[in-house]
Order: sequence, then structure tokens, then C-alpha cells
Amino acid sequence: MSWWTLGILLLGGLAVFLHGMTVMTDGLKAVAGNRMKLFLKAMTRNRWTSLLAGTGITAVIQSSSVTTVLAVGFVSAGLLSFQSTLGLILGANLGTTITAQIIAFKITKASWVMVAFGYLFSILFSKKSYKDIGTIVLGLGLVFLGMNVMSEATTPLKSYQPFIDLMKGLDNYLWGILIGTVFTAAVQSSSATTGVVIVLASQGLIGVEAGIAIVFGANIGTCVTAVFSAIGKPRAAMRVAISHVFFNVAGVIIWYAFIDQLSVLVNMISENSESRQIANAHTIFNIANTLVFIWLVHPVSKLVLRILPVKKDTTRLFPELHSFYLDNTSMALDMANSSIYKLGGETLNLMKNGLEIALKGQASELSALRKKDVIIDHGHKEILGFLQQVQSKSISKKEIKRLEKQIEAVNVLETAADLITTNLVEAAEHRIEHGFESSNETNQRLTQLYVIATDAIEQSLGLFNGGATIKNKQLSKADFKEQLQKVRTYLTKRLAETDENRISIYRFESEILEVIRTLHSLARRLERKAG
Repeated sequence: MSWWTLGILLLGGLAVFLHGMTVMTDGLKAVAGNRMKLFLKAMTRNRWTSLLAGTGITAVIQSSSVTTVLAVGFVSAGLLSFQSTLGLILGANLGTTITAQIIAFKITKASWVMVAFGYLFSILFSKKSYKDIGTIVLGLGLVFLGMNVMSEATTPLKSYQPFIDLMKGLDNYLWGILIGTVFTAAVQSSSATTGVVIVLASQGLIGVEAGIAIVFGANIGTCVTAVFSAIGKPRAAMRVAISHVFFNVAGVIIWYAFIDQLSVLVNMISENSESRQIANAHTIFNIANTLVFIWLVHPVSKLVLRILPVKKDTTRLFPELHSFYLDNTSMALDMANSSIYKLGGETLNLMKNGLEIALKGQASELSALRKKDVIIDHGHKEILGFLQQVQSKSISKKEIKRLEKQIEAVNVLETAADLITTNLVEAAEHRIEHGFESSNETNQRLTQLYVIATDAIEQSLGLFNGGATIKNKQLSKADFKEQLQKVRTYLTKRLAETDENRISIYRFESEILEVIRTLHSLARRLERKAG
């Protein structure tokens, strides 16, 4: 037996298997698209619906990591409680059992047909949905091809006594669990470990009990991957990873003493197929754990939150804009939307007393108002930097349009803030320099118009964040133009009054009026970018 050939074929087969999983997952994600996110939002009302959502999404896209990214994103955006994500994690464990069941069916001989069909489908059709279907079939074919290569490579081991003796050593289930943990952590795929075990079992190279122990280890190994991938990510990601560790390690500890009994059970279900026995043991293990731990989500969430309490990030205005979310561009754009809404809140706070300070404030108040622009500028830079990273990814035409709207929205908010902290402040400095004040009636008229403009900004921001679209007089260009013209006519009439500061006063009031007009124009621009 050539160990060199065996090693190359095993590694090559494993590489083809892993690449096939990646290709298939990418295709499934493309087909599912934004529907995953909408489904997740609708299905996270309680622990049971969250469980179904996690199972469904992971079964469809064959990637528990994508489900985790979505869960962490919704928690960070405040759309989900951390507690509700625990049902998703348990569901993701269930969803991954589908892969083992697919592999265990004896259809790997169709691998070349699937590869050929999938490749032709992806290049012959121009419609994206057909191309995505071709990608899915191609990926599944590569998974089966990798299985075939590994199966053929291990055939000589059937009669190799040292290997047979080594497998006997796996009667110690702790060794099997350790091997499964280390191998899964190394290849970063529990599906790959399960696939290899099924190949060995189908060749008669490994016993069902030892195979079950290795699959148990794979469940722990996938947690190692989750923990390492959560390092340096948002704290919500590490909480999800720790919860994953708790559920999977606790499940293995509970089932360790019942490996023999589980082997007897799966032998009764599928007596003549070791590969199906391994797949069924994997499924039963995860179903049983889920039925136990679904009742413990509340105490587990409290424990994890105690270990990793909420920690405010004071170095960034929007800590949710993390590179972690770039793996899912739709989620990344959701996080950007959430941040833009927060930036809008900061802008509205800045606008709240802006006019009053401009009309009556002292120099110190104007200086404080001007300094507040630093927060908006910093937030503007953070959001645009994140959107730049999203833009560098492969994104759909729909996502490109959404990203362009977000860039426009964040620019609108930054411009609105500049109008308050620069234009209004400079006009007010002119007032202080010349020592005059506007009349009470003028202040009242300007304030009424300013309230309309700021309310319009607030309503447009709500629409941008997904609020209901309603006809609102505050956003009506014609109605505002009529009110604006009345104030402009009033100011022009006052220009005829005899006052040594009349020209300076008119200039001051006109500059304020122009700021108000521009704010309302910005509100309508923001409204057009809603949805």
C-alpha cells in the first residue's frame, strides 16, 4: 500500500468535499437571498418559532455559521433579544443533520453527472436564478465526488492489520470524541467529519459505536470553530458562541454514557447500513438535545449574560458596524440602516434648539453648538467607511440600489447638521457682532417654519427606517413653499422700516430662512430614498 497515494487521495477528496460544501452553500444563499432575513424576522416570536427558523434556514443553506451571523446581527441591531437567538442556535444544530442524511444515502455514484449538469446549467443560462440552481447542483456533486475519492482511497485499509488494530483502540470512546473534536476544529466543518466517518463506516473500517463517538466530538469541534471565529467580533457573537459551546458540550456529556444504547437503537432502525446508522445517530442526538435544552433557554441566557455582560463601546459611535457582518451583505446593509437612523437621531437632537440659540443665544452657546458637529462628522465617516467595505463585496443590483440610497441619506443628514452648526452659527455670530435682535413676531414666524422643516426631517427619517408611507402636509413641497413665501414677503416688507441695522437684520433673517428652506428640501430628498 502506498501511503503517499493514500494521503494525497484523502486530502484531495476532503478538499473537493469542503469546496463542494462552500459552492453549494453559496448557491443556496443566493437562491434564498433576502427571504432568509424576512423569514427570520417573522419566526422569532418565541423559543419554538425561533427553533423552527434556525432549523429551516440551516437546512436550506447548509451553513449554521450564516444562521449565526444573522442572529448576531439582529441582536446587535436591537431587533432580537439575545434570549431569542438560543432557539436559533438549537435549530441550527438540527439543520446540520440534513447534510449527514444526504451523504448517507447511496447516491454518490451520481457525482459526475451532477457536476456536469450543474456546470452546464450555470454557464448555459443567463438568468441568475437558473445559474444559482446550477451552482447548487454542482456543489452537491462535488460533495459526493469528494466522498467517492475518500472512499476509494481507504479501500486498501480494509486488509491493513495495523490500521485495523488502531480502529480497535477507538473502543475507548473518549479517544473517538477527542479525534472528532480535533479533526473538526482543524477542517472547520462538522459536516466534513461526519462525511469521513460515514465513508469509513460504509467500508467497514470503523464500528458504529466509535463512529458515534467521533460524531459527538465533531459537535464539540464545531464549537471550537465558533469560539475562534467570534474572537474580535461583536460581543453578541461571543455570547452566541458560548451558548453554542454550552449546548453541544452538555449534550455530549449527557449522551456519553448511552453510546452503546444509541448504537442498538440505530441498528434497529437501519440494520444493514452502517452509514445510515451513523447519520441517524447524529440526528437522534441533536433532536434529543434540542428537546431537553429548549426548556433551558432562559437560565442559559442569564448565565451567558452574566459571563459576558453588556459593554458599551465608547471608542465608536456605531460599534454595530463591524466587519463581522460583511459576510452577509444584506445583514451589513441592515446594520448600516440602523446606524443611519441613529445618526438621524443625533442630527435631530442637534437641530432641536438650533434656531433658538441662533436667534437669542450667547457666543458660548454658539461655540458649544458648533462643536456638536464633530459627532455627526465622525458618524458620517464611520458609516461611509462601512458602506465602502460593503461595496467592495459581490452584491446584487438590488443591494447596490439600497447602498446608493444609504449613501445619499447619510450625506443628507451630514448636510443638515452643517446647516445648523455652520450656517446658523455664522448668521448668529453676525447678530452678536452688530448687537441686534429680531422682533418677537419675526422670531415666531421663523420658528413655526423651522418646526415644519425639522418635523419633515424626522418624518422622512422614520420612513427611511421602514415606517409607514403616509401623505403628510409637513413633507408637501407646495404647502411649505406657500408658508415660506409668506415669511419671505413679511421680511421684505420689514426692509422698508427705518432702522440703522435694518440691512444687517434682513441679511440675518434671510440667511435663517434659507437654512429652513434647505432643511425642508433635504427632508424631501431623504423621503425619496425611503424604502
